[in-house]
Amino acid sequence: MIYTLKNDSCRAVCSERGGELTSFICNNTEYIWNGDKKFWAGQAPHLFPIVCSPKDGHVIYDGVSYPMNKHGFIRGTDFETIGLSPEHVIFQTRWSKETLLSFPYRYTLRVTHTITECAFSTSYTVTSEDDMVFCIGGHPGFMCPLPGGGDFEDYELRFSNAKDAVISFTENGYMDSSLPKLDLISDNILPLRYSDFDRDAVIVENIPTKRVDLVSRINGHGIKFIFEGFDALGIWTPTGKNAPFICLEPWCGLPASVDESGNAYDKKYAIILPAGENFTVQYSAEVI
Repeated sequence: MIYTLKNDSCRAVCSERGGELTSFICNNTEYIWNGDKKFWAGQAPHLFPIVCSPKDGHVIYDGVSYPMNKHGFIRGTDFETIGLSPEHVIFQTRWSKETLLSFPYRYTLRVTHTITECAFSTSYTVTSEDDMVFCIGGHPGFMCPLPGGGDFEDYELRFSNAKDAVISFTENGYMDSSLPKLDLISDNILPLRYSDFDRDAVIVENIPTKRVDLVSRINGHGIKFIFEGFDALGIWTPTGKNAPFICLEPWCGLPASVDESGNAYDKKYAIILPAGENFTVQYSAEVI
């Protein structure tokens, strides 16, 4: 089932398939990546119960090694709709016999998409039936460039406060401490350069203020992206394709490191949730 959310200033399309927000239009401009398979067929998938690549395709939970796909198993899942209004939709998915084969915990995941004036938000609520450990994140792709904004490399990421941020490269989906770090340019600005994605994604940690603006230097048009409650931000566009989009990915958890144990409890920023409790986190994008 596909739903259209509307208000006086914008329109969003959300799908039970994957529980995704697949379109966000404000003032006749589309901001969400269109999923062109030539570059990347995704649009704004949800990442659970890991983000990015697991170590050697497995994760160790409670001493047992389980097979795990990159970004987990939520992408492409058919969600159930449990709430709907003109401006929001709530999707839900739960554990099953199939999910227990790769993630040995009973959980419920709710994804809520809400539109406001020229903005949208996506929130995640995880409820546990068992003591569990997991990672969770978003993977929204944004059109870049936008109409009238020049080319991809005419855009920059303007952090509100990234004085002590650590910016790392990944390679083949893995973190590696031996790889060079990327220097944050003065005034908290990181220009977009295709060459910075020659290895894979760029990961930003230690961000005191969880806000970054994706802005064209040509006309100042772009989005304000807020990801309070998340620990890290992945930045990605596919290597070598000069693709017309950029993903801003808020994460609780990190890609596997080349020297990590593979134990879920050892993973940096993983969430440990006692049975019967909830964990909620949210990101939002506002047109500027």
